[in-house]
Amino acid sequence: MGPFCARVSTVVDNAHYSFGPFRLVPSEHLLLREELPIPLAPKAYELLLALVKRHGHLASREELMQEIWPDSFVEEINLTVNISLLRKALGEKPDGRQYIATVLKRGYRFDAAVCESQQEVENAAVTGGPPAEEAKDLASPPQSANGNGIVDAVTEGRKPKASLYAAGLVFVAVAILAGLLLWRHYRSAGNSGLAQGGQSQSNQLGTQKAQALALYTRARDLWSKRSVESVQQSLELFHEAIDADPKFAAAYAGLADAYITAGSYGNSFLAPQIAMPKAKEAAQKALALDESLPDAHTSLAYIKLTYDWDWAGAEAEFKRALALDPNDANAHHWYSHELMAQGRIQESHEQSEQALALEPTDRVMNEHMAWHHLMAREYDRSIAQANKAIEIDPNFVQAHRVLGLDYLYTGKFAEACAEFKKGVDLSHGDPVAQAYLARCYALSHRTGEAHQILNSLIKDAQERYISSAEIATVYAALADEMNSLTWLQKAVQEKASALIYLNVDPVFDRMRANPHFQAIVTQVGLIPEVDETKKK
Repeated sequence: MGPFCARVSTVVDNAHYSFGPFRLVPSEHLLLREELPIPLAPKAYELLLALVKRHGHLASREELMQEIWPDSFVEEINLTVNISLLRKALGEKPDGRQYIATVLKRGYRFDAAVCESQQEVENAAVTGGPPAEEAKDLASPPQSANGNGIVDAVTEGRKPKASLYAAGLVFVAVAILAGLLLWRHYRSAGNSGLAQGGQSQSNQLGTQKAQALALYTRARDLWSKRSVESVQQSLELFHEAIDADPKFAAAYAGLADAYITAGSYGNSFLAPQIAMPKAKEAAQKALALDESLPDAHTSLAYIKLTYDWDWAGAEAEFKRALALDPNDANAHHWYSHELMAQGRIQESHEQSEQALALEPTDRVMNEHMAWHHLMAREYDRSIAQANKAIEIDPNFVQAHRVLGLDYLYTGKFAEACAEFKKGVDLSHGDPVAQAYLARCYALSHRTGEAHQILNSLIKDAQERYISSAEIATVYAALADEMNSLTWLQKAVQEKASALIYLNVDPVFDRMRANPHFQAIVTQVGLIPEVDETKKK
């Protein structure tokens, strides 16, 4: 039977759907773009299928929540995040509009023509692969290729029919990841567990449940990658770990960190007013279960710093975390952000160096050391360190971003824009990455291209969260102080985390004497810094 365009209410085993360059194959759990698999987390895939089946019609938030999470108590934020991830994966239609339209205060509509076909599913996506029944499970991950196989096997309750060998590999991978995390915990704690009568490793992290530990370990690994997709997946897995053991304090701390990353500087795919209260709730729950957990104090400190703008409270929590565990690399890392934002550059350097010494091969700690040198205007040192981070992980967007800023502020405009373009490509068009590219175009006198990206960001901000602070930086780079100040004031209302760096971010150097800019700095709880020589 040939393909035809129609809305259908049921899906038969061999049905699939085509729209634009995409093909959706439910029986294989595949999304293909011109026959190339596009990785999606399981819930994101189910959501896309639900919307495609209703194409051209409103799907209310309530019915989507009920269909995608029928037996779970989850919050509406899960729907919002998965819609954002789908928009990012699909991109725009040829007319510049999104495939998924928002119907204000009601829900969403899949806004594209869809063709339904009941042809035999081709094996092109698994060329040379196993028979059809086994191919169903082996072809399904794009998710596995995206590091999400454990989500399928553990949290979705599926039972893959792949070989025992493949299952064994998954088990070994989980064991290795858990072992590495536990080894790092022991090293951080100075082997205190061995001095306490040989307590079990899982008990050191606060759970005796193997499933909870496996989920937590995988979630931490995904969180450390710092991409939008990996952070979203970590949110799901931390929730699953908590479901497996509701008294697992470390899982609540991990959940807090995932929400922090989702709603803070450099990522911001959730509005801070959505993400940060959830992060605080999770951190406080972790501390209620275990007041001596350093990770939870670090999480709470970062929330106080970037969202509450409670500088004294943040520093007290950082110091409490480091008193409990002087070898907590992330506590040193995040504490250095507060010190840099306050212009305490030498102290920030000391904390950054300690974080790097504890995790010398970690992509984030190497990138952070480069970021410190960047903010300290030590561009040569920053370039060397950023390149080291890229050597560790060539696909780490934040490292390319720091390197791009180094080139930008040393007048190497072509090299800078090339690095920012890599960031856009690696992040699949992430708005934050686009804002940095627009900043580069603005400062390198490519104002037409800068305005083109800027206008697109402003338009997209009506459909999804894009930090007003990022838009303000582009206007600042364009020397448009009035519009930059307007968007900075919007960022204050959003509680955007990027605002804590107003005194040190070079993009705002020409605006520092402006009394309106100084007033915004004061709202964040900082003393306006006018004399740039104080930071040299």
